[in-house]
Amino acid sequence: MARRRKLTTGQKLTIGVAALVFLGFAGWLYGGDYLRQRDLAFGRAAEAKVDGPPCPQLTAAEFAQRKLKVTKATNYEGVVFAREFGHMDCRTLRYGAGWGTAVYPACQFTSPNALTVSTEKGKWFFYPGLGQPATIAVPHGEARCVMDSNFRLPG
Repeated sequence: MARRRKLTTGQKLTIGVAALVFLGFAGWLYGGDYLRQRDLAFGRAAEAKVDGPPCPQLTAAEFAQRKLKVTKATNYEGVVFAREFGHMDCRTLRYGAGWGTAVYPACQFTSPNALTVSTEKGKWFFYPGLGQPATIAVPHGEARCVMDSNFRLPG
């Protein structure tokens, strides 16, 4: 039977220092990236935070009765946002005002008139009106709309 050679104190120390350096470097890389991503998430959350009155919500029948059409649709993060007019800007936000790791979509609109939001949990119909900005966030798959937006076109 072959005898295992024992490591010397110097070899054990070298292996220990190398392991610490490796773990420290990996922690520095991962930790630095996490902090950068968290800071970006805080910025996105601040940009998307909008206070305003809730958008008027319609039923599917009321939406059809008014003959509203939403021809501009975008699938963002598995949620379909559709609008009649205007421009939109979407972002993913982290739960917990940027502290969480799970995300949900939020979109801001310049002048949508009519909006629909479709998720696995249902379909929502909103009517902010012509010329009115709106912001829709979809935490936990449920649409929430307010009559204001931080999104503006340049010019």
